[in-house]
Amino acid sequence: MIKAKTIMTENVITINESATITEAAKLMVNKHVKSLLVTKNNKPIAIVTENSLIKGALNKSPNKVKIKDVMSKEFLIVNTNTSYSYIIKKLREEKIKRFPVVENDKLIGIITETDIVDATRDFTRFHQIMQEIILVVFGLVTAFFLFFFSPLGQSVFVG
Repeated sequence: MIKAKTIMTENVITINESATITEAAKLMVNKHVKSLLVTKNNKPIAIVTENSLIKGALNKSPNKVKIKDVMSKEFLIVNTNTSYSYIIKKLREEKIKRFPVVENDKLIGIITETDIVDATRDFTRFHQIMQEIILVVFGLVTAFFLFFFSPLGQSVFVG
């Protein structure tokens, strides 16, 4: 069974809830990410996305709006042994798009929609390779039996 630890992204980019949305926007641009985890004592407490930063900046000065004013609690904390199928289920049913991965009460990774798509693509590729291997083996076995039971095969193996 595929576990969260195999599909998570390590080195999570985090921010403090007292930071401004300007600081968050700069961090997102510099790190090439679309969301940041808000942490307190290395534990995820919320998430900030590009959309929440834009909404927070619409009617106020971005230098004055704090992360705590725009952060969202729409995520689900998982551990390293959480199954891939459980994560997919939560993504589909509850529209949860981000899954901080915690081990021993410490943030060690995150699973995003991108990670899930990449993992699904890898599983599909592996499945296709296995199908091709099975077809080759089946073809070789079939060819052997056809040869073995043919008149030429009988003369080689019996005579």
